[in-house]
Amino acid sequence: MEMDYNTQLAPLMIKEYGRNVQRMIDHAMTIEDREQRNIAAQDIIKVMELINPDPKKGGDHEHKLWDHLHLIADHKLDVDSPYEKPSQDAQMDKVAS
Repeated sequence: MEMDYNTQLAPLMIKEYGRNVQRMIDHAMTIEDREQRNIAAQDIIKVMELINPDPKKGGDHEHKLWDHLHLIADHKLDVDSPYEKPSQDAQMDKVAS
């Protein structure tokens, strides 16, 4: 059995969510049926919320999670987001803050 080491894998886009969330997003991008892909994206958002909860319970947190989803997917995940898909430049500014 061959082992995969983290140094051999693609770098994590947002380290807080870990490799498994990144793998889930990579898998979601392979789903051909749009409805199933949307369900997968919503489930991924729920997992991201569990990993990175909002202690303030602000209404902006879900929007931030969707922005992070698009960033991790390198803007290649075609889903029906409840928020406008951010531009790559604007999103990098949000992640940095």
